[in-house]
Amino acid sequence: MFNETSIEPRLCRYKERERVMSTFESDLHLPVTCVDASEQFLSMLKGIEDPEQKRKIIGREFIAVFDDFAHKLEQKVGKRPEYLVQGTLYPDVIESCPPPGSGRTHSHTIKSHHNVGGLPKDMKLKLIEPLKLLFKDEVSFHINLLNTFIKKIC
Repeated sequence: MFNETSIEPRLCRYKERERVMSTFESDLHLPVTCVDASEQFLSMLKGIEDPEQKRKIIGREFIAVFDDFAHKLEQKVGKRPEYLVQGTLYPDVIESCPPPGSGRTHSHTIKSHHNVGGLPKDMKLKLIEPLKLLFKDEVSFHINLLNTFIKKIC
């Protein structure tokens, strides 16, 4: 079972929620649920000024919302989701983590990202990040290549 879940923290780019929903519903024809957690996010961030602390809070809250949604989905369909698939890109990793294979447990963090350094260690969902070693232009190239292929076979 696949269920795309989009979290609305009211912290995203202009019209990002609409673009995400349209992509999954109209373009990919996949089920998508939008969880409006804007009040939860905004209340947790109220009064916090340190950007690094904000990123950690955002990461923790994203996972808390996903876990809550996973529990509700389990009650509804009888099976708990096991995985969280997210679109982490390599620049997020570079800024947040030690170099791959370095054996280091930390790096000189430029800034953590809510989807990298901000994730809680006790996550219940298994994390899958299929794009995390790609730059944005590489992702765009592969998407365009896939679109060209799909247009040829359809």
